[in-house]
Amino acid sequence: MSRLANLIEKKRQQLFYLSKLYGLAHPQTIQCSQKLDILINISMKNKVQK
Repeated sequence: MSRLANLIEKKRQQLFYLSKLYGLAHPQTIQCSQKLDILINISMKNKVQK
C-alpha cells in the first residue's frame, strides 16, 4: 500500500472515531472530513495522470 493510501486510511479511521465521539456536525469532525477529501482528491489526480 502506498504512503498516500496509508494516510487516507488513517484519516478515514480518525473521521469514523470523531463522528462517533462528537457527531457529524462538530467542527473537528468536519475539519477531518475536509482533510480526508483533500487526500482523496490528490489520490484521484495521481491516478488520472498515470
